[in-house]
Amino acid sequence: MEVKGTAVKPIPKFVKERFPEQYNAWLKRLPEESRKIMGGFIRLTKWYPLKQALTIPTRLIGEMFYDEVEQGAFELGVYSSQMALKGVYKVLASVSSPTFIVGRATGLMESYYRPAIMSVTEKSDKHAVLTIIDFQEPDVVIDYRIYG
Repeated sequence: MEVKGTAVKPIPKFVKERFPEQYNAWLKRLPEESRKIMGGFIRLTKWYPLKQALTIPTRLIGEMFYDEVEQGAFELGVYSSQMALKGVYKVLASVSSPTFIVGRATGLMESYYRPAIMSVTEKSDKHAVLTIIDFQEPDVVIDYRIYG
């Protein structure tokens, strides 16, 4: 399974900004393949192996800097979404209806992870249920990152 560089790029930036004095220690604790990705130039359009580029680095963030792995993944997800929603996208998100945003979420999921399929299984004016129906390498840190 693979993840787009767009989802990978915020990871080292998050650690550098939030835990600058521990960035090198975090990088050194990563397995070699993950360390090469995190310490190198991350291309937004390139696809990376999910486990090495997202799951392992995110899990280590939770282990090193938070009481729970899930909390670290959630905080990284919030940070990542704030980075993604800048400029015109921020304005678009603030004026769009929840229905429009939920409708776009399924395509967004599939543009970040492959293979992955998400569908809207329930929708009303007050809530929506999005269901991931195909994701070959599930992991709690990915769930919480998406949730964030």
